[in-house]
Amino acid sequence: MYLAHEPLITTIADSCRKCYTCVRECPAKAIRISDGRADVVTQRCIGCGNCVQVCSQAAKRVTSDVAHVRELIESGQRVAATIAPSFPAEFIGVKPEQIVGALRALGF
Repeated sequence: MYLAHEPLITTIADSCRKCYTCVRECPAKAIRISDGRADVVTQRCIGCGNCVQVCSQAAKRVTSDVAHVRELIESGQRVAATIAPSFPAEFIGVKPEQIVGALRALGF
């Protein structure tokens, strides 16, 4: 079940100062300038978070479905989690079975 009801990363219009940092740093070229702000092009976004990290104005927001996921887990239904194949690059020194164990402990 895919939970996203809105784009993964959005722009907070009042905070964006059109500095182009996120445009330059996006590896997927998924940011365009429109209406005076740097908007994420949802169809191109790979969800890497570069734009969130480099934005000096904190004008990028990551959508969270944590509350919905907690609801699903608490419902007693079987809930599966999928992780990117690149997860070892983010969790250096953590064994894959530790990640699986942590996900199971959370209720997946």
